[in-house]
Amino acid sequence: MATIITAQQTIKEQSNLYYLRSILLMLDVENVFLENFEFIAEQVGCDATEQVTFIDMATVKWTEYIPKNINTLAKKRPIVLMNVRDGAVSERSALLAGIKGIIYETDKPDVQLKSIRAILDGELWFRRSIISSTFSELLSEHIQTKSTVPQAEIDESTYNLTKREKTIIKLIAEGAQNKEIANKLHISDHTVKTHLYSAFKKTKSRNRIELLNWARQFFPDALTRYHTN
Repeated sequence: MATIITAQQTIKEQSNLYYLRSILLMLDVENVFLENFEFIAEQVGCDATEQVTFIDMATVKWTEYIPKNINTLAKKRPIVLMNVRDGAVSERSALLAGIKGIIYETDKPDVQLKSIRAILDGELWFRRSIISSTFSELLSEHIQTKSTVPQAEIDESTYNLTKREKTIIKLIAEGAQNKEIANKLHISDHTVKTHLYSAFKKTKSRNRIELLNWARQFFPDALTRYHTN
């Protein structure tokens, strides 16, 4: 199930909202509901039931500050910002807030289709450079903190991640999508997903953001080592 949060009361033909709803129905995402922005506050304390929630940013003034309600909701369910004007949203802030992706108002229907498929498949949809640079900054900050604050040694075998799983985590940190990972490692998309879900289970991560955050906090040395190979 999906929800589209928008200030617009009707959907005009050929608009981005029109294409979004058509794409969701084509992908068999049923029960696509339109809600106003009060829905965000109402849902903060509710259990997640939607596959994804789209927030129409066409009539919203956005700054680098992530509204508290959206930030909280993003921790419970997949949130996507759509109809975003170029430069109106800090992708880094959105990524760190747990937003799953950004769809720009200038994105063509084929790009929208690709992005929605990726997000429904559990992937992030941001510029690759943003994912890579943001993770690198976080990793650097963690290493600096680690050098000044005594921490207990972590046994790599505790998590039992395979070399292939570590490699895939490294590629995700670089911003690679599943298909790119599959091509680089000469394996199928299905095999990538299998390794990824295995890594999720071993690290008790629910999604890619949590997996990368886990790697930053608990596995920076091993990740850096594979990152440089």
